[in-house]
Amino acid sequence: MNDYIFINNLKVDCIIGILPHEREITQPLMISIELECDLKKAGYSGNLDESINYAELADTVKEYTVQRKARLVEELGVELCDLILKEFKPKKVSITLNKPLAVENCDGVGIKITKVLE
Repeated sequence: MNDYIFINNLKVDCIIGILPHEREITQPLMISIELECDLKKAGYSGNLDESINYAELADTVKEYTVQRKARLVEELGVELCDLILKEFKPKKVSITLNKPLAVENCDGVGIKITKVLE
């Protein structure tokens, strides 16, 4: 099975970081998500209930990220993977978190975490 659902660069304005100024004001966090899942049933039936609703996925991730106010992108990445595996049940999830304003003279810095449904 090599079917995937993805969301690229979901922009979430949130509190993220350990520096004092990062704890006071929101900054953009770009979140990309890739889910490995079986899309065959949805592909044949045209029924969204046989797939993963990516609008619902985006809303869940955005709401969690804003409320969490994480200090490290690493902890947020692990928690988002766990949340997605629990709520949406893909076979595998990869999350990329990019802080575009964290380091000058680059497009961003961040992490990528992948977890598999156990």
